[in-house]
Amino acid sequence: MMAPPPRRHLFWQVYPTLLVSLILVAVLGAIVWHLFGVAPMGRGEGLSMHPSRAFHMRGLAMLLMVAAVVGLAAYPVVRRITRRLEALRLSVEAWGGGDLASRAETAGGDEIAAVAASFNAAADKADALLTAHKTLLAHASHELRSPLTRLGLAVEMFAGGGDPALAASVRREIAELDGLVEEILLASRLDHAPGLAETEWVDVLALAAEEAARAGAKLLDVTPGAAPFEVLGSPRLLRRLIRNLIDNAAKHGARPIEIALAHKAMAITLTVRDHGPGIPAALRDAVFEPFFRPDGWTEEAGSWGLGLSLVRQIAESHGGTALCEAAADGGAAFVIRLPARQ
Repeated sequence: MMAPPPRRHLFWQVYPTLLVSLILVAVLGAIVWHLFGVAPMGRGEGLSMHPSRAFHMRGLAMLLMVAAVVGLAAYPVVRRITRRLEALRLSVEAWGGGDLASRAETAGGDEIAAVAASFNAAADKADALLTAHKTLLAHASHELRSPLTRLGLAVEMFAGGGDPALAASVRREIAELDGLVEEILLASRLDHAPGLAETEWVDVLALAAEEAARAGAKLLDVTPGAAPFEVLGSPRLLRRLIRNLIDNAAKHGARPIEIALAHKAMAITLTVRDHGPGIPAALRDAVFEPFFRPDGWTEEAGSWGLGLSLVRQIAESHGGTALCEAAADGGAAFVIRLPARQ
């Protein structure tokens, strides 16, 4: 991505311009004085031509003194305006960067205060809408659990005298719905509280080994004598991250599924790859979007659901990143980078 152009502080655009303008006025005045020999005006006198056209150093000094006095007087005014604009810019950038509690200072009764008040009103409205959306999502997820539980009990009762195959199919559907509700709840919690409430040092290698054994994936050997693969975070969330990556590889890729761990640039790199058809370069970032479905996919083909979206949320909540890359000999590789223990 192209880097943004460098910014110049407004103060260093306004104040030097004012000073240069005053100096130019002084120089131009001195030139006119020198060329035309303008003598100082006396009381009740008009302009007169100096006969010798001598250079009036005293007049130049007076003009420079005026420029200096005006510049000094303008400094606090310009500085106050630009400082307030800079504070407003920082508040807007903080809010745009994810700090939704950021608000601008509204002191004063001028246009800057009016812009700050407008920004605060818009931020309050957006915050209220986001809160309402997240609350509705959380409540809907909780409400879905009750009918799912009742449906599960009904199926168990039906299985005693009904078609076992039908009962097994209904159980699978219930399990899928229950898993989706759990992912929605987890995504809502991560949105509400992006920080981690309780953390501990987690052995990512141990988690990866357990999940690989559960799903029949292959954990590649690590470098002998390597530093511990410990990350400060939530063991439950990190386990969910690894499990989602393995399940995604099994569903959308092809076996064998391989898990690799390494230390790179003060970070732990976790890579989960499959040997399927791979993911086109244009879609490697889009697959992390919730319920992403490529163009042309039918309802039967399904979507990527919330699995990879949760992977990225969990990685970012631990100060890391999640990327999709092409494997060297085919397939897709999902690379997670997490801060390592120093």
